[in-house]
Amino acid sequence: MARQKGTPADLLVTAFELIAEQGWSRLSLVAVARRAGVAPAQVYRELQSRGALLGALSRRIDEAMLGVEEADLTGLPPRDRVFELMMARLEALVPFRPGLRRLSREARGDPCLTLGTACRLDRSLAWLQDAAGLRRSGLRARLARQALAAAYAQTIRVWFKDEAADLGKTMAELDKQLRRVEIFAGLREPRARGMPQGEAPEPA
Repeated sequence: MARQKGTPADLLVTAFELIAEQGWSRLSLVAVARRAGVAPAQVYRELQSRGALLGALSRRIDEAMLGVEEADLTGLPPRDRVFELMMARLEALVPFRPGLRRLSREARGDPCLTLGTACRLDRSLAWLQDAAGLRRSGLRARLARQALAAAYAQTIRVWFKDEAADLGKTMAELDKQLRRVEIFAGLREPRARGMPQGEAPEPA
């Protein structure tokens, strides 16, 4: 993809363009520099290795998730807060989708790549729990992250094929998956003490 003259190179986007074209195993960071029109030294400063490339993507997507305004989450039930945060991640990932699609296929035969991805996702979901006001430490929080990771993984499969600008199919799938895991992920709205199950508090 040609870059407009004078436009600063986005090395992450460029790298994932090459992954989409050539695959993860053939990715060369010098080729990223060549495609971006910058010196290899600049790529080295930002992306010292292929592992660093994935770490940089994870940080960028985490920043997009954590950039959701607190006012947009205030007053929402837990499941809806998690929905908003996860959709912010998925929307930020759209420019990288072709490369991620190919990377996901190659990861099936690469245990190290799969493990590294799982570790980064667990760290991201811990931040998500914190931003959503959920429990973020202890065994229960760890089990909740596993449930959230399962919901996210199922949603990603739909996201890979969802080319609509509004990501409607992705949103529907994410909502379905979060409802499926809401008990395990700690997404149920806590009931007021002493209130019978299924009975809502009266409005003030």
